[in-house]
Amino acid sequence: MRVIYIPTVHLSVPENLYRELRSRAEELGIQITDLIKMYIVMGLRKEFNINSTDVNSSKDLLSSKIVYIEGRLTQISKLIENLIGKVSELEERIEELESPDIISEVVRSRRKD
Repeated sequence: MRVIYIPTVHLSVPENLYRELRSRAEELGIQITDLIKMYIVMGLRKEFNINSTDVNSSKDLLSSKIVYIEGRLTQISKLIENLIGKVSELEERIEELESPDIISEVVRSRRKD
């Protein structure tokens, strides 16, 4: 005796979708599960029968988006380089201001006044 295993899928759907499925299944005289199986098969077949024009337009869209993203990435990279340079300049100025020579000059200039 050969046992055939059929995988089971459980779905949770909103109540209004369930009502639509039930109504459509009753119109066709089939069970809801059979209707769902039919819709899945139809969807899979449709997915694999995409027109080449759809694929080409999708490729063109993706290509233009990649070009845009690359441009933005270049802008952001330059901005980051600029910010790193400014932070370095600020760090150097802070080091100069905190150096003992500057502090002693400030103290001497205040004593003269």
